[in-house]
Parts: sequence; structure tokens; C-alpha cells
Amino acid sequence: MPLTYSGAEYSEESLFDEIKEAAKRERISTLVQYRDLIDEIVEEKRIYGFFSDDEDLSQVKKDLEARWEEMENVLGK
Repeated sequence: MPLTYSGAEYSEESLFDEIKEAAKRERISTLVQYRDLIDEIVEEKRIYGFFSDDEDLSQVKKDLEARWEEMENVLGK
């Protein structure tokens, strides 16, 4: 399901790509750090209007958290 971004599609994959880049920059190494990063980026996107008011952000976060194993591979763990 596409996420809303100013009337255009903002996919979960785009969000995950952004989180991957931030995780590399910030040298994320634990699931707790990864969850915190997800919370931070999703909240920032919400504030700037990337999501509609009816978007299920808790589900978006859960979906992203479920990709921790993939993130570990990206980070070389």
C-alpha cells in the first residue's frame, strides 16, 4: 500500500531506502537503535506532511521493524 506524500505515492521502499542511508551514517548496530531511527524518521515525515492523517503509522513502523534482518545485511553485520 503506497504511503501518501503531497498527493503522490511515497512508498515504504522509499522510506526504507532513506532509513538505510541514515543507519549507515549513524552506524546503527542494534535493533533498539534501528527502532529509534524508524521512530525519528517516520515522525519527521509526519510533521512535514509526508503522511495523510489517516495513515496507519504504527503499522508502517512495524513493517519497517520487520526488515531488521535485511538491514543487518546492509550494515554488514
